[in-house]
This record gives sequence, structure tokens and C-alpha cells, in this order.
Amino acid sequence: MCFHVLVHQGKQDLEKALKSTLPSLSKIPGARIIVTRDQDRGDCKVVKQTLTELVGNRCDAPILYRVVCRELECWFLGDLSAIEKAFPRFNAARYAGKKEYRDVDKIMNADQVILDMIPQYKGRQYLPKLETASKISPHLSIDGNISTSFRHFVSGIKKMLT
Repeated sequence: MCFHVLVHQGKQDLEKALKSTLPSLSKIPGARIIVTRDQDRGDCKVVKQTLTELVGNRCDAPILYRVVCRELECWFLGDLSAIEKAFPRFNAARYAGKKEYRDVDKIMNADQVILDMIPQYKGRQYLPKLETASKISPHLSIDGNISTSFRHFVSGIKKMLT
């Protein structure tokens, strides 16, 4: 099995690709499509419905929609040990078990929360999202992440593969 990730520059770029690129991709034999988008401040069900309507009947392959609760960075907060592995000066034990990190999918501005947590980023105004994601992602625990949104994403992938 192989996979290909298409990165989009914002929601409008993703929505445009769903109409233009997705139909041809879905014709590739054996293709399965997974569409993810940040919830941000929107309603999950409305976001998912919007994506579904944009695709309509343009997709010839099995398709899975997953709305990332709030922001992708919440998935990182769901696995503090992954952050610690990526950034050894970060102390996961300092945050583990704290009330505000029990339901990471409710955290607003997760990128700012991560920026404030990581000592290597002290003094920066903005989280370097691509750099941060590329450092943390390889360490994420598929089974140990406490983000409900992340777990739904993983279970959706597993269902598509069976």
C-alpha cells in the first residue's frame, strides 16, 4: 500500500481541489480518499456537511471525511510524550494530568498553547507549524493519544483499510 498527501493552503484551496482534483484522483484503481479539515470555530457537523456537498457525486472511490476538532495541533496536545520526544527540553510531566489537558479537543488556539510550552520556541510570536508538525508527528502514539478527534481519524483509516 502507498499513500499520497496533498497539502492545501487554507480552506478555500482545499474546497477548490475537492471540485477539481478529487474527481480524477478518485478514478485511480484502488484509491481511497481521506479529507481532513480543521474545525476552527465552526460546527463539526456543518463543516463535514459542507465538505460532503462540495464533493457531491464527483468521487468514484471510497471517501472518508474527518473534521479535526478545533485545530490539528490539538492532536499533538493529546500526546505530550510525543512533544517531549521531539523537543527534549519540554517536560511532559509538567502538563500531564492537568485539568486543561484532559480534553485537548476543546483547547482553543492550540498552536499558541504549544508555542508557549516549548522552551525552544521561547520569544517567538508564531508557531512554525510545518516545522513543529514534522518534528512531533513521527512520535505520535496511534493507541495512546487522548484526542478523541485523533482517535476517530485513526479508526476511520482502519475501517477504510479492512
